[in-house]
Amino acid sequence: MKIRSLAEKHSAACFLNSLFREWKDYTYDLESSSLVIKLNHDSLILPLVSFSLTGKHSYTGTYFFNSEEINFNKLKELLLNHLATIYKTTTAQLSIFNNRIDDSVENIKSSLDLRGQELSSLYESPSMDFNSAEQALIIGHTFHPHPKNRDEMSGSDYIKYAPETGGKFDLEWFFVSPDILYIHNSKNFENKSWNEELFKGREILKGYSVLPVHPWQKDKLLNHPVIKSYIVDKKIIPVDSFQETEKWHPTSSLRSIYNKKSPYMLKFSLSVRLTNSIRHLLPHEVVRGLQVMDVFSTGTGKTFLRKFPDFNILYEPGFMAIKDNHDKIINESIVSLRVNPFLEDAENKIVLATLTQDHPVKGMSLIGSQIHRLAEESNLKTAAFLWLKKYLDVAVKPLLLAQANYGVLLGAHQQNLILEIKNSLPTQAYFRDCQGTGYSNIGFELFAGEVDLMTVENGNILDSKMGNTLFSYYLFINSTFNVISTLAKEAGLPEEEFFKVLRSEMTSWLKEGVRDTSCFDYLLESKTLLQKGNFLCSIINMNENTTENPLGIYNEMANPIYESKLC
Repeated sequence: MKIRSLAEKHSAACFLNSLFREWKDYTYDLESSSLVIKLNHDSLILPLVSFSLTGKHSYTGTYFFNSEEINFNKLKELLLNHLATIYKTTTAQLSIFNNRIDDSVENIKSSLDLRGQELSSLYESPSMDFNSAEQALIIGHTFHPHPKNRDEMSGSDYIKYAPETGGKFDLEWFFVSPDILYIHNSKNFENKSWNEELFKGREILKGYSVLPVHPWQKDKLLNHPVIKSYIVDKKIIPVDSFQETEKWHPTSSLRSIYNKKSPYMLKFSLSVRLTNSIRHLLPHEVVRGLQVMDVFSTGTGKTFLRKFPDFNILYEPGFMAIKDNHDKIINESIVSLRVNPFLEDAENKIVLATLTQDHPVKGMSLIGSQIHRLAEESNLKTAAFLWLKKYLDVAVKPLLLAQANYGVLLGAHQQNLILEIKNSLPTQAYFRDCQGTGYSNIGFELFAGEVDLMTVENGNILDSKMGNTLFSYYLFINSTFNVISTLAKEAGLPEEEFFKVLRSEMTSWLKEGVRDTSCFDYLLESKTLLQKGNFLCSIINMNENTTENPLGIYNEMANPIYESKLC
């Protein structure tokens, strides 16, 4: 298939599936295996390869307006003209939305152009290291209308700094006067001079400290009015660029970077819009990262970790930033630290989003390849159910019981979960991105006395409805439902059978006795679940990070866990 056609096919699937998760004015014609949308007296007909209970439909890549075959651009035009009146979008909003979709298509095409053959070889290999998996997420968010849009980045920037293009680069540095440098570390983090360690022993200018800077963000900072004045006053001195023996690689989230020789990864504020928000780190977010290390360093936290030895957390124990003239943090300058466990042992540590992604070129997903290898010793159904149960054991059970018994809500969406794969099965799970962590009232009661940073004012002590909705969306709708839809498709089995397994496993965990059953009750007994409206967020150009009501962009979807008990 031609590269552009392939990019448009992937893009159309993400666009349509994100729409159909939120907008129900369509029908599924079982006889023709097509989704049908009525536009006044006309019809849009979208033939399917497979229909999914989770909404992760697989499309043939051909679309029809009545009986006329149309391409993705025409499909998009017809749909957006129709949806503009429903979503009450302005001409300007619709233009921005359309441009972002086009930009995402072009970026997917660019990455396929650059790496199509390499990815095919990578998918056929029985092993994949951490960095390769991070940089193999070509398609991106399965339920987003423009998953690879990069506002503010030029085409050359995209090739250099995006993970899916195989980006790699040297780190930049500023010498910074200590009086304008804000540094905050977890009380349980021993390496208080982590920035100097990363500077690798090079001489630091007397009277200054050092701040790591993302090379793309550097130009943004140099044009910031406060930082420009600091440079004039010699409070900041940009360090001359130097070649590093080991390059830094953007991970699947773009703003987090990895170096296989460094004990730490780094996460930066980037003045770029990805999916639903400008990716500036915020002070309260990075403080939440510090909280997590302190929480799991308590006696109670250590008890949880001992119970689940195959579950790991990539702590984010420090951050630094430049302060303005009023001692306020300049958000654009924040850099956060993340512990890197993938130094010498990085083989088969694969982010879940890459595991569930459709083959970017042609062939099976990574999960599909794994269950087919397992099936050589049994059969495909047995292999697929075994894979699901191992995933549930090492990832879902510890995360759900952390919520139910300890009141810790780890935001485990697909890009925040990394699985170690051995003999084609998940054997360990790693959770990252601690900045999205929240706590129920139970968590606050358990840890606030020992964790100084845990305060109500920080905004991540959540009531039952908010906490259960957000936590369930990330771990179940975003992560686990995608695992199930991928397994079902690759094994050629009904999704209902996998949801029965999920329900059975969850019911058995509940019977073991849990402190707070509210999330279990929501997932097992609610006819509908709330899921994030990425399409709505995008078509009205909302910045998700600054919305006052996070649940305002959520909408109902049928709950396949509940429906499985009726089968």
